[in-house]
Amino acid sequence: MGVTSLPVPLVQLAVMFEGSTASGAERAYKKALNKLTEHLVDADVLGVVELKLTDKNKKIVAAAYEYKAVHRYANDDDEWGEIRFDFSAGTAQIVKLADGDFSRTNVFAKIAIRQILKLSMSELPKKLTIPFELEQEKIRYGS
Repeated sequence: MGVTSLPVPLVQLAVMFEGSTASGAERAYKKALNKLTEHLVDADVLGVVELKLTDKNKKIVAAAYEYKAVHRYANDDDEWGEIRFDFSAGTAQIVKLADGDFSRTNVFAKIAIRQILKLSMSELPKKLTIPFELEQEKIRYGS
C-alpha cells in the first residue's frame, strides 16, 4: 500500500496542523494518527491492542489490564480480554482471551504482555494503544 493510495491525502493532514496552537496541533496530530492507523488496520497491514488498566496493587506489585484486539475483522462490540501481571516475578497470565484475538497464537495478548512487562509499576499507563505489524507478529508467534 503506497502513500498515494491512502484515502486521506497527506496534504490534508498538513493543513490540519497549519496555524494552530500547540494543543490544537497535538489534537490534530492524534486525530491524523488515529485516522491513519484505522486505514492501515482496514488494509490488514496493522493490528492494534488497546489496553485499559483495571487494577493496580503496589503492595504486591501486580496489575490487571483489559485488552481489545483490533484488526480488519474485529467488531466494535467484541468483548475485552483480561491479562494479570506479577511484576515481582516478571510474569503475566491471560485470564480471558479477547474476542478477535487469534485463539491459536494469542498474538494480541502476547504483544500487550511484551509491552507492559517492559515498564515499571510507576510507569503503568491507565490506557495504552499499541499498533503493530500484523503479518510480522503472526509469523513470530507461529500463525
